[in-house]
Formats: sequence, C-alpha cells, structure tokens
Amino acid sequence: MSVVITGIGVKSPLGCTVREAMENIGKGTRCVADIENLDTKGFSQTAAGEIRSNGKVVKTEPWTDRKAKFLEEAISDLFTESTQTSGYTPEDIALNIGSGVDYVDVETLYKKRQFENPPGEEVPAHYKSVELINQIAAKYNIKGGVNIFTAACAASSQAIGTSYRMIKKGYRRAAITGGSDSMINYVNYIGFQHLGAMASGFEAPYACKPFDKNRNGTILGEGAIVLFLEHESKAAKKDILAQIVGYGTTMDAYAVTDPDPEATSLANAIEKALEDAGITPDMIDCVHLHGTATPKNAPSEYKALKQVFGSKTESLPVYSLKGQTGHLIGSCGALEMLSAIYSLQHQVVLPTVNFQEQDPEAPLYVIKDKPLEIKIDYLLKLNSSFGGENTALVLKRFVK
Repeated sequence: MSVVITGIGVKSPLGCTVREAMENIGKGTRCVADIENLDTKGFSQTAAGEIRSNGKVVKTEPWTDRKAKFLEEAISDLFTESTQTSGYTPEDIALNIGSGVDYVDVETLYKKRQFENPPGEEVPAHYKSVELINQIAAKYNIKGGVNIFTAACAASSQAIGTSYRMIKKGYRRAAITGGSDSMINYVNYIGFQHLGAMASGFEAPYACKPFDKNRNGTILGEGAIVLFLEHESKAAKKDILAQIVGYGTTMDAYAVTDPDPEATSLANAIEKALEDAGITPDMIDCVHLHGTATPKNAPSEYKALKQVFGSKTESLPVYSLKGQTGHLIGSCGALEMLSAIYSLQHQVVLPTVNFQEQDPEAPLYVIKDKPLEIKIDYLLKLNSSFGGENTALVLKRFVK
C-alpha cells in the first residue's frame, strides 16, 4: 500500500484556492509581473511571481514575513476545507515544512536604524522561522513533531519525501507537509541579484524560459503550499488525489551554486526513487524537471536522465512549471506537486510556458504550446538546490 495525498492548502502566484491554482495550471496562465510589494528601483530585474488571489497580487505591510503569514493561511485552509485531519489525534500528525532564509525587515531597519516589532506583535521584525512555525503548530494543535527543512530549492521536496517515509515506516500516521518561502524582500532579492542568477533582457511574463536555448536566468517567486499525506489504507478513496510510491535524495557538494555538470548524484537520486517504488525506468511516463531556466540547469538534468533512461531520454516527455510562476525556492517542489497531480488526473503532460527553441546541449523532449495527451501511470518529480542537494519523487496515478 502507498502513501497518498488527500488534501491541499495553497497560497501561490497561481491562486489562493486549489480550484483557482489548478485552473491556472491547466490554462498555462503567466503569473509573473513587475513586483508590487517591493520597491525595485535600481534592480536590473523587477519582476517576480507574487501570491495572487483572483488574479490580483496580495499586498502586505513591509514588516510582514510573507512566508510565515501565508503558511498559516494555507494550513488553516487545509483544516477548514477538508475532513481528512479529523480522523487523527494531534499526536498522529507531523508538520514537515520546507522554508527559506529568516526574514529581515530591512526597510524599517534602514529608516529607523533599529529593529522594531510589527504593530501588535511580540515577535521581532527580524523573524525566526523556527519560532513562527512552532507557533503555527501550537495554534492548530499539531503534536506529532515539527521538522523544518532549509535545503533551498530542494527544501519542500525533502519535507514531502521525509513525510512519505515517516508514514510508510509507521513513525507517524499522517503529515502536513510542503513548503513556504518568499523571495519578495530585500535580503533575498539583493542576494539573487548579486549571484547573477536572475533573467535579464526579457519582458516580465516571458523572462523565465526553462530549457530554452535563449534562457539566461530564473525569476523569483513566493508561495505556501501544504499537502496532507496519509497511508492509503486509512484514506477515503474519494479524497485521494495521487499516490507517492518512491523517494530518493542525494548530495553531490560540487559547488555552492552550480550543479554537478556530470549529474551523477542527481541520477543516483532518481535510481534510489525508482528502487523505492519497485519499478524500472521504462515504467516512467513523464518527468517534471526542476527547470530553473538558468544556463547550467538544463544540461545537468539532461545528463542525469541520460544516465538512468538511456536512449529513452529523447522521447521521454518533460516539463517545468517555473515559466508560469517563477522560482519559489524553498516551496517550489511543493507547488510543482500540484502540476504533477494535474498531469496524473487529466492524463496530460503540460507544456512548459515560454519554451520555444531546443538547446542542442540539452535535447530534452519538452512539451510546448499545448498539452500532450498520453497515458500516465508513473510520474517522476525532480528538484535540486544550491549546495548540490537532489530529490526525486515517484508519483502514481490513483484509479478510483
């Protein structure tokens, strides 16, 4: 029996309800535009994927830690809009969340030369993720343990994979898992600006071009996405959205920012996930790649697939969600689980938004312009991060 996904809470560039997010995934809606929550004067890139509700950017005061605010809202939605959690005691449920760098209210610090608590708050403006996430766990009476993952772009995938293992091995009966991160603040935005990792020279909605020959960098984003995981034997069939059947994680430690150009460790993560799932490479029907649109990402992912799938690589459909939403860093894997679920439920490989021209150094079978209708039983989901951390998740279609 597998571990299954039976509930979702989402606050993202795609929308703030599951229905809205799924509709925009299916439509290929471009959710990247000039930032409204941050003064970007002086930056070479002024766009990002901000959290939207009904198409409009959700705005907050400058002292707000957006990743904490929207995580609480996503968990609240999960508890209020689904019945899955009611069958478990507080001790049954673990909270495993991918997160990002602690928020610093640079704007207030710059203006007043001191940290101040936000109005009505006891927690300082230089927020601490651990304290805030523990507060959320206490508020919603989650007593099965709190684990916070800070592995950058792989953080939420590691949180999901760890939750899967905990339930599969019987350590916990259920888990609320996923990720929450926001790059819409000066510390994160300035950091990526200096890294030279952001796209330049393209208009905002079209700037992030995963796999495209002309890609030159990513676009940042934000979002809080949580999934409710439980053992299939305990779940109501009507609630099951997809199955998680395999997980692998590795670390190559090649460089702080660059992926290992040989991609040996990423390939090993895929092999571990397939072994865990008890399937062979030929049983994978499509792959949701990390697809950041940085120059070095696509060749690395191609080489990893080539090591595992061999000659099948050029005919194996792949895609990335980041052209639509930007790169959510600590929560990107969690958001991309929604597009994986969409593919399994609708039996389509989604097109990669903004992809037009194939890169000869990464001759991947990237779907563009319109969805590819194929039979999908098993889907492979990959994420990689700074520092060389790699994750691979195998999802299976659930037939009710």
